[in-house]
Amino acid sequence: MRKLTLLFSILALIAIFAVPTVAQDEMEMPDFIQHSECTVDLTGGSVPVIHLGDTSGSYAPITQPLLAGLADAAAYFNSMGGICGAEILVGDEYRVDTGGNPANVEPGYTRLKELSPDVLVLYSSTDSVTLRPFAEADQIPILISAGSIAGLYGEDGMTPGWVYATNPLYADQFAMFCEYIASAPDMYPEPVLAYMGWGGPVAEFGLAAYTDESVAYCTELGIEVLPAIPFLPIATVDSLAPLVNQAYDDGANIIYVNALATGPVRIAEALEQEGLLSEFTIGSVNWGLDSSVAFLSMGSLSEEKGLPVVDGLIGSMPFGWWSEVQRPAIQLLTAQADLNQRAPTARGISYILGWALVDTYVEMYIQTANRVGSLDAIDGVAIKETIETMVYEPLGLYAFDFEGGGLRALPGNRIVQMRFLNATMDGVATSGDDALKVPVEGGANYFPPIIVPLYPADGSFQAAPSMLPGQDM
Repeated sequence: MRKLTLLFSILALIAIFAVPTVAQDEMEMPDFIQHSECTVDLTGGSVPVIHLGDTSGSYAPITQPLLAGLADAAAYFNSMGGICGAEILVGDEYRVDTGGNPANVEPGYTRLKELSPDVLVLYSSTDSVTLRPFAEADQIPILISAGSIAGLYGEDGMTPGWVYATNPLYADQFAMFCEYIASAPDMYPEPVLAYMGWGGPVAEFGLAAYTDESVAYCTELGIEVLPAIPFLPIATVDSLAPLVNQAYDDGANIIYVNALATGPVRIAEALEQEGLLSEFTIGSVNWGLDSSVAFLSMGSLSEEKGLPVVDGLIGSMPFGWWSEVQRPAIQLLTAQADLNQRAPTARGISYILGWALVDTYVEMYIQTANRVGSLDAIDGVAIKETIETMVYEPLGLYAFDFEGGGLRALPGNRIVQMRFLNATMDGVATSGDDALKVPVEGGANYFPPIIVPLYPADGSFQAAPSMLPGQDM
């Protein structure tokens, strides 16, 4: 591994467990955050971040850090003057927890609609499909970190709506994963892939990447793709054991998991239980490469290496991540998480995205107010125009550019691998014996994860291939 990457990993680890020493009011807006100039004074006004989704069910390991990120980011930007003087609001009164129950989505939307939102934030692909017609009828644009084709482009996959995703479509991520596999024939000489994703009420997410177009794309690259194997978020290791054995019996040597939090962990645990872990490469959607996966697997160690069973997990990373401390934003977020005494469990992907979302709001409302003349004149139609025309890099973590409305999902992506830091903090751990172990409450040991760029090898972002129906691939 490159020395630079190792240095970043060391710095990230030190920062995560550092003691905060700088007070909030002593800080100034860093130079790397470059908002448009305010030509309209919004002092005395307020901009609420209104959002709906599961923060207590299956998605909770991902979404709870989002709430922390939103709170910390709002406090930070408010201390810097808010949005041209307007206060950013992120209280509980501006959100609905669906608990993962689809029956709560429409009533939750109805309640939030009473707040007259200019824009709504969602977490779930399933919720985006449900609320897609409501958003269009009510002219309320939606921002979401998800990637269902039906949610963004309709059931025909060709009808752009009012929903905009800040990460690539899940089908596009799957296709890029296949590109990586095909680019390394020495490592994967005869790739046979079993796709396993959450089904049932969350199939809009779990099976979203398995489309005719993505399967055909992977097949053309020389990868045999087996029929999709759905499983439920409540699945246990014992219930998954027959499914991974089925994949093995069918000749698979790669399992792609379209699930988050417990999803990749339970699959890896089932493979370990069945003595098959070393027989497979495990891939995942961007949510699988989250630190929540590292926490959930810290008590599940492989017999062969003594490391968490998700060691070596490969998947998408369409934004900056914690171990990339060469990024000024990661330095800032680490310092702020320390300042606000955020536990390591809160420092996941969605904590980062919470900050990026608030920074997006700042720039989005500045541009919109500059154009329409006041905060009162801003509505959903005005915000939609800004979303489609704004070219910005929230905290420098990813590119926000919907190309004048030609896109509904941001395409920038890369494939990385999750590994664990060694005890000397100068490389990746090769076993539990040389791994860094951080004691946590309850007597367990946490293995700090790092990411290793794979495709492109330099860790840069490139557009994932489009899997929309009717497009040339």
